[in-house]
Order: sequence, then structure tokens, then C-alpha cells
Amino acid sequence: MLVRLPAGTVSASGAGSPVARAVCRAGGWVLEIDIRKFFDTLDHGHLRTLLRRRIRDGVLLRLIGKWLNAGALEEGALSRPDAGTPQGGVISPLLANVYLHEVLDEWFERDVKPRLKGRGFLSVMRTTPSCSSLREEDARRVMECCRNDSVSTA
Repeated sequence: MLVRLPAGTVSASGAGSPVARAVCRAGGWVLEIDIRKFFDTLDHGHLRTLLRRRIRDGVLLRLIGKWLNAGALEEGALSRPDAGTPQGGVISPLLANVYLHEVLDEWFERDVKPRLKGRGFLSVMRTTPSCSSLREEDARRVMECCRNDSVSTA
């Protein structure tokens, strides 16, 4: 969803992050991105590859693998998912942050920022990223990047 924020829309104390406060004070454009079913669809193979880049401790990698493969009892039957993180698991937010850093943050820096004419910011609140830009033209460019790279916008 692409939204225009007129200058002074939200008070500096009412906005969540310094980036949001700056955009709200100056006016600008915000593109909210919906990561549909993120925790349910996180690819285990891709996540393990990302984790191996950052973690050298085999014991820790095996422990994370056990969390991912733990499965759940549904109506008496054990199901082991090929994707997703453990629902309600303490490790889920950590794994989501590792994945989002590599997939979302790196994508924004590598593919989106070079296409902008003005300043652009990425902020993630839990699993609802939003991109802020002071220029409509740049906000629309980010939306086009999302479409091209199969990122869903609300």
C-alpha cells in the first residue's frame, strides 16, 4: 500500500522510529509491504544456507535444525513441515530476523537504493516492513522493484 504523508501528519513523539518521525515531519511517501504467511513459508534450505554463512558452530546448527524439524501433533498425527518456523517457538523471531536481514535488508541496499533519486529508508516493525521516501517517484520505483522481485505489497 502506497500512502502520502503530508508534512506534520504525526507528531514526532507519536511516530515509532527516527526514520518515521523524519518522514512525518517533512512529508513523504510510505510503501507498506505485507509478508504473507512469512513464518509458515520460510524455506528451510535457504535459511540453513544463510545460517551456515554466519554460524561456524556445528552443535548450534544441529540444534536449530532440530527446532525446524520438530513438527507438531495435529489430531494425533505428527507432521514435520518442509517450510516455516516453529509456531510459538522461542527461536522463530531470531530465525525470522536472520532471514529478513539477508533477504529484505540486503535486497533493499543492493537493488532498491541504487534506483532512487532521493533518500529512501527501510524500517521493519516485527514482520511488516515499510519503506519511506520523501519523493513519490522513488516510492513508485520501490513498488516496481517489489513487483519484479516477487515481494507482495498490500
